[in-house]
Amino acid sequence: MKRRETKQVQIGTLVMGSDHPVRVQSMLNTDTMNTEACVEQAIRIIEAGGELVRITAPGVKEAENLKNIHAELRRRGYTVPLSADIHFNPEAAITAARYVEKVRINPGNFVDKRATFKTLTYTDEEYAEELQRLREKFTAFLDVCREHGTAVRIGTNHGSLSDRTMSRYGNTPAGMVEATMEYLRVCRDEAFDNVVISLKSSDCRVMVEAVRLLVRQMEKEGMHYPLHLGVTEAGEGEDGRIRSAVGIGTLLNEGLGDTIRVSLTEEPEREIPVARELVACCKPCYREDVPRLEGRFSRPLIVADIAGVECVDEQVTAALDFHVAAVNDPVYGDLLKGGHLAPEMIYTEALGPEWTKLPDTVKVIVPHESIDVAHVYNRNAVALVPAGEYPRVGAQLEGSEILVEWREERDWTPELVECLRRDERVVLVLNPSRPEYMVYRRMLETVAAAGLPTRVILRAELPSGNREQVSLYLASQLGGLFLDRLGYGIWLSVKGEKDFSFGLQLSRDILQSAGVRRYKTEFISCPGCGRTLYNLQESVARVKKAFAHLNKLKIAVMGCVVNGPGEMGDADYGYVGAGNGKVNLFKGKQLVRVGIPEGEAIEALKQLIAENGDWVDA
Repeated sequence: MKRRETKQVQIGTLVMGSDHPVRVQSMLNTDTMNTEACVEQAIRIIEAGGELVRITAPGVKEAENLKNIHAELRRRGYTVPLSADIHFNPEAAITAARYVEKVRINPGNFVDKRATFKTLTYTDEEYAEELQRLREKFTAFLDVCREHGTAVRIGTNHGSLSDRTMSRYGNTPAGMVEATMEYLRVCRDEAFDNVVISLKSSDCRVMVEAVRLLVRQMEKEGMHYPLHLGVTEAGEGEDGRIRSAVGIGTLLNEGLGDTIRVSLTEEPEREIPVARELVACCKPCYREDVPRLEGRFSRPLIVADIAGVECVDEQVTAALDFHVAAVNDPVYGDLLKGGHLAPEMIYTEALGPEWTKLPDTVKVIVPHESIDVAHVYNRNAVALVPAGEYPRVGAQLEGSEILVEWREERDWTPELVECLRRDERVVLVLNPSRPEYMVYRRMLETVAAAGLPTRVILRAELPSGNREQVSLYLASQLGGLFLDRLGYGIWLSVKGEKDFSFGLQLSRDILQSAGVRRYKTEFISCPGCGRTLYNLQESVARVKKAFAHLNKLKIAVMGCVVNGPGEMGDADYGYVGAGNGKVNLFKGKQLVRVGIPEGEAIEALKQLIAENGDWVDA
């Protein structure tokens, strides 16, 4: 186990880098001018285990007040470093650098103007002039940081790239990387090494791909700065946790990341235990030359594991989202029709007449010893056979498909490979005894190296336990494989869990967070900060209550306009705080309703959705 080797960065009393533990942090959502509220919330974060506290400073006066917040925390005996969060205002950054241990600047708006998301054209000369202006302003800031021993985070957000960057690279991971490298090259030229980097997005796939690209570019240019990881606007509750685990967990397992923040639309101190659990369940393994695997599964299936169910009845089939169809069969009577939550495969050890009613598109999986009996009840039943037994019994098994389960390395033999190559019916099930991200990747690499075009279902078996811990673990170990489109299906077996729907729902959440399936309305919401212009948590709750049934939509609830229009650019609709009890509404990136009183905003959003033909009644 190892992380990518990085420089050490000194942030007050905290040292960050690959020779030190992954640091966890959070951010205040209080008004920066309210010293007491900031101090009290910072203490709650620190006492929850936070190792760094970030505070927004929208202007110079807020940056000046960081001096008072810092002094009061030190007076009360707290030495955890503070980081100022700056957007649009280099003067505020320079001021903050005198008072706190670290300053985060955003390459998208530190020197460049606020993005308009309009296509602009720059000549090579104009582009070079902009880079020189960037160098001059950023160097002046670094000089102040050097004088005061202040660390810098270059924090690039997918949603706030400048028009200049997007004019050449688009709103893409490549654009995020180049925006970051422009600033890193200045740091290198100025011999300023006290630097941490982050590339964030609300889209896990964009975030993961951007960080991977950045690391490859830094390796080319001989840079070794520590990385801060996070999924912006992850949301709240289970959705926010799973989305964070998929994005952050993937990179931690790949040995990338030296500090993390789990951004939840909840009280900041609630982020810390989640972050610590996520760090604990990941096993970093940095590999410079990772084999490229072809991802080709853009809509993976789900296997529902109901092995613990002794009797399959209407209650069970309803829990799987199968209900009586409008058309009946003259022989079998009532037939079942699957809803949009229904799995494509069901693993069972209980056979009976309910399985005769399933749609033809659904396959029942049974242990291979039971396949003949299973075919009595369901002609689409398929056998599950251990890899070690498949060469002996595979040819005897009937069915349109056969699931071959590979668990142990010793079972991967030339004989098995040859049998797999000859049998086009095979779907390979990877079910390692250690369900870890890198174990799955190496198994997938073995399959690819054998030249097998086999479809692969990723199965994980875990004992039941604390549901949040189980969810974080499985999302962090499996999510990245679906981000890369490597899994034909997902199969979660939580042994001892009385409610089989837990594993089924977790499968859906992982696939949705990976961007490969959509089972419910996708809400993205920022965690809030001192810039937030209304009660974000209450607003998220109201929006979810009103629109949770619109499962084909992605709706963003944002605290302010700093990252709002950009981060929610791939959302269908946006609900953004505008100050003074007002809300702005967006259709995609387009602002379409301005200054709506908060009490009227939900109905106005409903009307906007209806006008665009996306509304359906609950």
